[in-house]
Amino acid sequence: MSSEPRIADPNAALAGAADAAPLRAVVVGAGGMGQWWSRVIAASPVTELVGVADLAEDLPEKAIAQSGVADPSAVAVGTDGVDLAVELGADILINPTVPVAHHPVTVKALHAGIPVLGEKPVTETLPEALSLMAHAELTGVPFMVSQSRRFFPQVRELKRFVSAHGPTALTSAFFSLFTEMEGFRRTQQHPLLRDMGIHAFDTARYITGTDPVAVTAIGASPQWSVYAGDATVTCTFEMADGEGTSSLFVYNGSWNARGLPTFWNSDWRIGAEHGSATWDGRGTPQLGTEDEAETVALQAAIDQAMQTPEPDQIDASIIEFVTSLREGRTPMCAVHENILSFAMVEAAVASVERGGRVVIDELLEEARTEAVAAEADPEAREILQGWSSVREAIAARR
Repeated sequence: MSSEPRIADPNAALAGAADAAPLRAVVVGAGGMGQWWSRVIAASPVTELVGVADLAEDLPEKAIAQSGVADPSAVAVGTDGVDLAVELGADILINPTVPVAHHPVTVKALHAGIPVLGEKPVTETLPEALSLMAHAELTGVPFMVSQSRRFFPQVRELKRFVSAHGPTALTSAFFSLFTEMEGFRRTQQHPLLRDMGIHAFDTARYITGTDPVAVTAIGASPQWSVYAGDATVTCTFEMADGEGTSSLFVYNGSWNARGLPTFWNSDWRIGAEHGSATWDGRGTPQLGTEDEAETVALQAAIDQAMQTPEPDQIDASIIEFVTSLREGRTPMCAVHENILSFAMVEAAVASVERGGRVVIDELLEEARTEAVAAEADPEAREILQGWSSVREAIAARR
């Protein structure tokens, strides 16, 4: 099953860390996400922004200027984030570079002994993601992927509800938001799946405590779409909880439909053995069981829980990362745990392209063969070859 949440309440984690010195952080990649991360790192009580790096001239300075740090001149800049982190003696590296840079930057940081918090997706391809698993095992240096949707309090409460009223039978996420984005997404193949799908896929795994077995997916590209790849898709995942119970997770998403938009978090319905829940992606989840008194009590409790403000999204993600380092434990969304969420994306892409059902374990083993062939580090290659299976390698580290 998917791992239980490490931090039940980010506010409690902040209170527990109040007396500890903030960790010195370098942000590598100073584009839109890098600027957001710079603001979060500068504002968080658990971190200090000491450096920003980017290959593009002037971008680090722009990220620092908008970050809110008290003294922008005290924050160092560079073109290589790992070299800058080593030079500054930074404690952690934040990696919101473009996906194609995730693998080389992360490998270099791990071998330099610097813990990495990377933006999703873990990297550009599934073989590269498995390579990063191997390098994390080889170096023993923590590597967490920031799946920001896990850190909404509503998601945590839904997980708690399912834990008490599951197992699940059918979970669905419906996403519809008209967009005409600029940049690489215009020409990217499967832009919706690769940009948005992983958020819902990872959230479904987390809430339901299940992992993917197989998927059947279909993509569509209406004539008015500005995207070269499919930006409308439907996926049906076969899921399992590791205890013999199977369930379904259905994802419907589109960037092509105008009107009545959902929120970015999708519109959810979760049906379990002893109760159901809905969530519009923004407000308080609605809970229901066949016992009216229990339903009233459950709804009152969750209504109360939503009254206390707390950090969410990447603000909570950095708290989890720093807290896990201080406690010497594996963080939520560590690379081994995250691989199956990324594999759901790549399996859905493969299903659209191949026109049929894709078995997750078969895709993982195909990716391992490619990863072994491409791996330049002989020790990492030996680790990849030594796994009895990718699924077993994942389970051994969770």
